[in-house]
Amino acid sequence: MVFTHFKNNGASKSDINVNLKNNNDLLDLDKEKEIVELLFEGLSSLERGMRSLSRNITTPVGKISIIAVDMVGRVVIVEIGKSDVEDLIFKAIDHFDWALTHMKDLEERYQFYNIDPTLAPRIVILAPNYSEKFIKRATYLNPTFIDIYEYQIKESMGTRKVYFRPFSFINHKKWIIYLRTKSIDDHLNYLENDVLREGLKSLLVEAQSLRNDCIIDTSLGYVKFKDKSENIILGIYMLKNSFWINWEEKRWGGHFIKNKDDFNVLKTTILRVIRKEV
Repeated sequence: MVFTHFKNNGASKSDINVNLKNNNDLLDLDKEKEIVELLFEGLSSLERGMRSLSRNITTPVGKISIIAVDMVGRVVIVEIGKSDVEDLIFKAIDHFDWALTHMKDLEERYQFYNIDPTLAPRIVILAPNYSEKFIKRATYLNPTFIDIYEYQIKESMGTRKVYFRPFSFINHKKWIIYLRTKSIDDHLNYLENDVLREGLKSLLVEAQSLRNDCIIDTSLGYVKFKDKSENIILGIYMLKNSFWINWEEKRWGGHFIKNKDDFNVLKTTILRVIRKEV
């Protein structure tokens, strides 16, 4: 299973002011659309460098509350919940999958925002509070690419203030497990296809022998093979029975590897990339 820590990102508690155009025209905070609009305007205060791009995006797997981009160019799927949040984490994962498979389209649509298609998307979940069922599901799944926050909206003198706070599992001790960043072994063991897992393990060992100036980094929730200048040579994202591998720095040029034949066809090309031959 995937493990993570839900981090602060430098914003243990922040607030932003959203000025109303007309103080007499107060927002009805029971309306989801208006809540999304308010949080869309205030999202930059949640995390330094985060920018909101679009809201209420319709996809084949449901409506995404907000699409944003963080300071390193990573696509951020923002899911906003109100009282009914029990299924929100599954909805978020569906949207993550949609974004992962449409990275080229997202890069083109938001071409002025320096989206890096070699980085897997991440998810931010925002809700006023969370049910015990949601907490259990989040604890069991522990997806590396999700950050969970609580928010409160308060009004003072015609101005709405949004307060963000990282969600704490401390008050729900019976559901807490040891949370940590995934190691390379965690990533490999998540892959249930034994042939692909052993082939990928051998490839990484061979890659390290060819490039002693490179290291394996799993800090962002996927496997990066990068050099000392932080240039990414390979990006690898694990699924249950396959994995996606990319060696293009500036475009969505990777491949899904679903079986041994796929792997053998591409292995020569991958090794040439590692040797700097292409």
